[in-house]
Amino acid sequence: MDLQALVAQYGLIAVLLGCVLEGETILLLAAASAHTGLLDLRAVVAVAAIGAFIGDNLFFFLGRRWGSHVAEHLPWIARVVPRVDRLLERWRWGAVIVLRFTYGLRTGGPMLLGAGKMPTWEFVSANALGAVIWAAVIGAIGFAAGQAVEALLGRVSGAEKLLLVLVVAVGVGAIVVRTIARRRMSRPQ
Repeated sequence: MDLQALVAQYGLIAVLLGCVLEGETILLLAAASAHTGLLDLRAVVAVAAIGAFIGDNLFFFLGRRWGSHVAEHLPWIARVVPRVDRLLERWRWGAVIVLRFTYGLRTGGPMLLGAGKMPTWEFVSANALGAVIWAAVIGAIGFAAGQAVEALLGRVSGAEKLLLVLVVAVGVGAIVVRTIARRRMSRPQ
């Protein structure tokens, strides 16, 4: 099986897993791949929204379950949670949606929200809306980037598609490695 067939067969699974963990890079690359015809843009956006929704809910519930335990061992988190709660009192759903677009807070943000006072139903609802908006916006940017690259380079040939697939694979690998490294660094020594 060639690399293009692998992307066509497993690309949406990679998008789902990538968006559960982090998301922006994998979604941008997948949407650019959709422009080349390797993936369907509607499916990419839908799967990305589902993955983002699952991931943020997972991190929210981890914060809800273990947030107080983590705060006991990391005092800076205990100091941040009340500030996050004050932010939520003012911005509610808007804070959850904007948090999704804030680089570096994609996993930590929902954990802090889970450790705070935001009602679960409200987070899940705002998270669903935010996941759809995020996937549509980032997917559109990726698709437009694919169009721009094609306009600059001309019609993408087989070699360029192979290169794009390799870039997607490297992006997924980087996300996985980064996630594993973060988990190892956050474990108590």
